[in-house]
Amino acid sequence: MDIKAVIFDKDGTITDFSATFNPATKLVLEEICEGDPELLEQAARAVQFDLASNKILDTSIIIAGSGVDIAEALSSVLPIEDIEEFGIGLDEMYGEVCQNTVQALPGISAALEALHGGDILLGIGTNNSEENAINQLEALDVDHLFEHIFGADSGYGAKPGSGMIDAFVERLGLKPHQVLMVGDSVHDMEAEKAAGVKTCAVETGPAKREELLPHADLVLASIADLPGALSVK
Repeated sequence: MDIKAVIFDKDGTITDFSATFNPATKLVLEEICEGDPELLEQAARAVQFDLASNKILDTSIIIAGSGVDIAEALSSVLPIEDIEEFGIGLDEMYGEVCQNTVQALPGISAALEALHGGDILLGIGTNNSEENAINQLEALDVDHLFEHIFGADSGYGAKPGSGMIDAFVERLGLKPHQVLMVGDSVHDMEAEKAAGVKTCAVETGPAKREELLPHADLVLASIADLPGALSVK
């Protein structure tokens, strides 16, 4: 593949999704439920978060959804008047909490440095808010490696829509076939296909390899393997 640029999903691709979002979700749910244990149980069920193990379930909307998507799920148990406004509030809460819980996946910094040093242009396209993405990447000291960082609130829509990827390709003045999108979910693969870019799935998120294989041009154990796959030294 003659790849000039790579746009990454963030959660489960660059950051360790479970280590970052399991403790963060517990804290966010406790805050919005204001100490009501019954309401906490209902809210946890609505977003498929297991309170016994403090884990996000594989089928949870939290995995690939935006703050608004999560707010929509919570509206079945919480008196939410404005779902979009509540979703923005959720993004803000997650943003504050995740600055303390965010953890990178093994080998990520070295891989990103290698790609950047090999003149591969890098970007982020995440269903988190743009501000949250920037803050978390700053906390991991890799934010300076990216040309563009897009969130679901950046004005290009959320995945599985292709808006963030389309904007990345256009801003760099490249053709879609010169760009690789790397993600850990079928949502990511659907966005990539819609944008016409090359697709790479990684096995570092909740999705299993067999789920990802039919949708990806390339499947890697993690992005630590990406420099080798792109022949970047």
